[in-house]
Amino acid sequence: MKVLGKKTQNKVDENFVKDGIKSVSETDFDVVLDKKDQLFAKINHPDWKKYKDKIILMFQFLKDVKQKNYPETPWKTLAAMIFTALYIINPLDLIPDFIPFVGYLDDLTVFGFVIRLVDKDLTSYQEWKIEQESTEEQ
Repeated sequence: MKVLGKKTQNKVDENFVKDGIKSVSETDFDVVLDKKDQLFAKINHPDWKKYKDKIILMFQFLKDVKQKNYPETPWKTLAAMIFTALYIINPLDLIPDFIPFVGYLDDLTVFGFVIRLVDKDLTSYQEWKIEQESTEEQ
């Protein structure tokens, strides 16, 4: 994913996120799934408490799509989720995470933009997941 390797912009805004989404590849999909532990370690930080459940749901969504358990999803939705996960994992993004108080602001901003883009698909997935779980219990 090119955007994370280069600081082509000095601020996180909607264009930054859209450019990042365009740069996501199938390989990045595998990277996110392989770096599950890093993602979950990062979202255990108190700054992420409010968003933790949504990020876990996004990860489960990606996993179910990759394993072909969940119906086809538009690539743009998947790419947005992948971009977000990779951005969150990256400790040296536009505002390095080790900077007190502001280190996670850019991560949360990216997450905020993306969640608005994928909210409908994420809600549909959540409903599907609940339906699957209730079917398994019967």
